Amino acid sequence: MRFIIEYTNQTQNRLLKYIIDEYSFDCEPTHDEINFEIVVNKLSLTVNENNEVFQVLGFCPYGEWIKANYNVPKSKKGLLKVKDNFDPGFSYKVNKDKDFPIYVNITTGWVCVGNPKEQGNSVEFMNNCIANINNNEQLVSLWLKPEELPNLDRN
Repeated sequence: MRFIIEYTNQTQNRLLKYIIDEYSFDCEPTHDEINFEIVVNKLSLTVNENNEVFQVLGFCPYGEWIKANYNVPKSKKGLLKVKDNFDPGFSYKVNKDKDFPIYVNITTGWVCVGNPKEQGNSVEFMNNCIANINNNEQLVSLWLKPEELPNLDRN
């Protein structure tokens, strides 16, 4: 699965939330008109009819997060687009073999799904949601900063 970044100085204006009792990410406002979904672990990146990723939703239990001090990559605002053509109404998994590891920096509030060390081009496609795409046009990490993190001091 390949991705394209288009820098536009604008981003999807949605609020990313983590719902602690559901162990999941959600967006406000939620947009229900979805062409297809890209799945990263158990997270759904919803895609519109223009192949633009426009929201992040789904199950992501914080008990599996690994505390680390990785920093979010530098990014610009823009569009994250799926380069490949997929049939509408279906879900397509990015990482078919195994789930990506999930890291959290409790100081900055950023959660990284994927490889926080791999270099690439990064785009903030939604408020506090950054995708890092490598030179092979593959998604290598998804960075999420919800409005509030669960209390991770006990883990």
